Amino acid sequence: MSFKIKTILCAIDLSENSELVLMAAVREAAAHDTEVQVLHIIPSFDAAMAMPIVSFMGEKRFSQLMEEKKKETEATIRKKIDNLKKRMLENEPGGGIDRIKDIHVYKGDVVIEILNMATRLKADILVMGAHGKGITEHTFVGSVTRKVMRRIRVPVLLIPGAVR
Repeated sequence: MSFKIKTILCAIDLSENSELVLMAAVREAAAHDTEVQVLHIIPSFDAAMAMPIVSFMGEKRFSQLMEEKKKETEATIRKKIDNLKKRMLENEPGGGIDRIKDIHVYKGDVVIEILNMATRLKADILVMGAHGKGITEHTFVGSVTRKVMRRIRVPVLLIPGAVR
């Protein structure tokens, strides 16, 4: 039984590591002659925190701010992709950066939204960063990554952060 990769889901968080994650996803897509779907989740506010904010500024203004944040995030992702494209074209002509098909930006619980998108797109593989903090950086992956890995039903390619 052969395993054909048709869709790669690349979850990024806009950290410094995001470009490495994108680059890995693009290289995998080129190697498998497939496409990349980029996903970023804007974490939703905890209800206990959102209610006072909404009551202070009003639901309409809060919704406008969230929409502005989404557009700003999409622009940031596009900028990262453009920067990555320039570097890849310099270092690897024909590096496959054009394999990025869509950019998805949603608001919600990060883990749930990654899992939902993987299902919705019928992703064959998930590419994401492995984040660690402090002294345990090389021992443990980040909490979002750990939670996703416990529940996802497709292979996951974890990209470690750059060595400082």
